[in-house]
Amino acid sequence: MPRLLSKEWWEQRVLRMYDSWRDPVTWHVTATPDGPGDLRQFRRRRFALLVTYKRNGDAVPSAMWFGLHDGRAYLRTGLNSWKVRRMRNNPQVLFAPSNIRGKPKGAVIECTARILPDEEKPRAARIIADAYGAGRKLYDRTVATVYEEAAYIEITPNALLEAEARAKAAKGPATGRGPGAQPARD
Repeated sequence: MPRLLSKEWWEQRVLRMYDSWRDPVTWHVTATPDGPGDLRQFRRRRFALLVTYKRNGDAVPSAMWFGLHDGRAYLRTGLNSWKVRRMRNNPQVLFAPSNIRGKPKGAVIECTARILPDEEKPRAARIIADAYGAGRKLYDRTVATVYEEAAYIEITPNALLEAEARAKAAKGPATGRGPGAQPARD
């Protein structure tokens, strides 16, 4: 058991508080059939529901603050949090605009999560801070200090990743030849 009033003690209390706020409907969320393939519905939203998966396939929902940039969402959480561990094991997640308790307020989108390397963290931190202003700065200086180190997560809709892969394939190989180009003759 963590020492009373230690960082670990505070982290457990904060996480229990978040768990108590979670809306029961969040445990049964599935992807919206024929839902949007982008994050436009997240504009002017303050919270998002992120659903990660345990090794046994059970879904675990979390309401998160986020920032948007270039069709992707950016999140911050504790580096050693369970959701980061789950994303390392399975980067496929569900993502939806929500209320503070995680109850979806729009389509639930299938996405891929990427844990950002250290050199990309400052950019992600700015994107999130810009989305919330002074409220986020206050949160970062108070509640978020219980985490030893932060992990920044990039959430990309699977439809966007597929479109980028198609565009890259259409450009052809790096040799400068496009699809259908004739092979070089000796």
